[in-house]
Amino acid sequence: MKSKRNPGKSVSVFWVLEKADIPPGLKFVADPRDNKKQHYLLCAVERMRVEILRSKLEWMADRMSVIRDAQVAL
Repeated sequence: MKSKRNPGKSVSVFWVLEKADIPPGLKFVADPRDNKKQHYLLCAVERMRVEILRSKLEWMADRMSVIRDAQVAL
C-alpha cells in the first residue's frame, strides 16, 4: 500500500472490497504497463452483455467499504 518512493507521506486509500468475492466473468489482472506488478485492473474475462456487466459491477460496488484514514493501519 505504501510505495518506497514516498516514505513518511500519508497514504490515500479510497476503497477496499469487503470480501474477496468477485463475480464470475470478472478478474483482477496485473497492469501490463506496471513492471513491478503493484497495480491491478478489474477485467471482464468472458463475453457478456453490457447489462450483465453493469449488474456485476453494481454488486461489487455495494460490497465496497470506504477507508477514511489508512495511516492508522500502517
